[in-house]
Amino acid sequence: MSADKRNILLDSDFDLLLKKSLPDAPPEDVVDSVTPWKKAMDRVLIGFALGAVTFNFAMLNYILPAIGMVMVLLGFRALRRENRYFGLCYAIAVIRACYFFPLLVLNTTIYHGVVYGSDWITVLTVVNLLLQFVQYYCLWRGLREVREKADLDPSSGAGVWLMAWHTVTCLLGLVGNVGWIIFIGMIAAYVCIICNLFKLSRESDEAGYAITAAPVRLNDQALAFIIALLLLVGAVCGYVFGSSYKMDWTVSQNTVNSNIEDIKSHLLELGFPEYVLNDLTAQDILACKDAVQVISDVTDHPVNDGRTVTTKTPGEEGSGIDYYINHHTVYDTKELKITGVAVRLPAEKESWLIIHHFLWTENPGFFGTECIQLWPAYRDIDGWSDGGVLSGRLLYDKGGVTYTSPYHYLGSETYESDSIFWGKQTNTDIFAAFSLPNGGTNHRGYISYSVSEGQDMKIAEGYITDCWINYLHHNKCLQYPAYTAIESRKTGIWSENKKFKLVQDALQFYVYDSGGYIIN
Repeated sequence: MSADKRNILLDSDFDLLLKKSLPDAPPEDVVDSVTPWKKAMDRVLIGFALGAVTFNFAMLNYILPAIGMVMVLLGFRALRRENRYFGLCYAIAVIRACYFFPLLVLNTTIYHGVVYGSDWITVLTVVNLLLQFVQYYCLWRGLREVREKADLDPSSGAGVWLMAWHTVTCLLGLVGNVGWIIFIGMIAAYVCIICNLFKLSRESDEAGYAITAAPVRLNDQALAFIIALLLLVGAVCGYVFGSSYKMDWTVSQNTVNSNIEDIKSHLLELGFPEYVLNDLTAQDILACKDAVQVISDVTDHPVNDGRTVTTKTPGEEGSGIDYYINHHTVYDTKELKITGVAVRLPAEKESWLIIHHFLWTENPGFFGTECIQLWPAYRDIDGWSDGGVLSGRLLYDKGGVTYTSPYHYLGSETYESDSIFWGKQTNTDIFAAFSLPNGGTNHRGYISYSVSEGQDMKIAEGYITDCWINYLHHNKCLQYPAYTAIESRKTGIWSENKKFKLVQDALQFYVYDSGGYIIN
């Protein structure tokens, strides 16, 4: 065999070995670094889709837009030097991210409702919507330039339709409830627009259009990780420092006054519960001077879910049923003691001082905010009127010392609630908002108010005094967004979920000329 033939065989063998040693296709990261157009545009379009169409369950209405915001940011970061319009898109993405992500952290605090209700957040929301419209416009113009460079038809109607869709969405948001047909139509239109934009991106890629990704100091994975880490740290700080009210706890000072001690002795003789009397301020004790009568009612309430007990009851003879199976809930612990006290005051017209007192006999864990809603006697029964007195305070014991604080808020509010039975109603009730410390024992408090006879409504059987306390306890550590107990309560009686536990108690008694009598 000649030397030339041997060289040809050796060369062919070398080529074959080299071909077998290489993979069939280059790695994906290599492809993206050479032609990053497709990856960047896919991120942008998917990010827009995640931000526009969300689902109001499993927190997807927050998770999907957050992921979408990151994808849009990463996509335009790679394209920012391709043309001036993509550069503007990236700048807008950064501004919108600086607006969006802090709001996600703010939702872990109880103060987001105050911020969202302010005028400046309304201005920022409008600016954010305008920036999003400008971003769509810049995307449309940027795509036109890309298609011109790729020698393709520069028209990109999908970009115009995206701006139109955004405008219609904003108008529908101002209208309110638009019905399922329009909603489904808008979703279908958006899907068609995004699919068309994907098609335009693919056409540019298939035409051989290539870009050089803008240089960055942090790769995409590192930037996404830093954003996620900042959100996590912000959320932890929000839950730790922003989930409860700032209370003014001070050491309780016992007032030594012979006049007050005489009034206390008189109230005890009338049957006033001593543990409630010891928690009253000097002012509230003085309000009970020369009391005529005291009526009280004590009830222990469970705040836990209890345990289910199953019992079997034999069936009646001849019924064909051997036994009945009954399931009922048993509460081994009842953590909340609620005491209602009514003090009849000396006055020309019928006047009573109503006191609602609560005492946690066991610490259930205080994770955020608590709320008390009172339905006063004059709320639903004609004849009673507001006596003009409203007071109360909170107390707890720690290390043999009693601490006290005023409520974070205590007052009468008119609000609108929505009930599945009675629809929208406007009511005026007494509300108290507060937070209790996890440390200490005997966490307790009370609210007192007075009622007086507004008109003579006495009948032979007497007339009823109906006073209700609704205690809403926050029994879960984490909730998102972090609503307060009073916000949850105002939305309606059926709005409480597993994050809150509602305890209701009533002080009800009939009033006769000879005195008042508790309803058992």
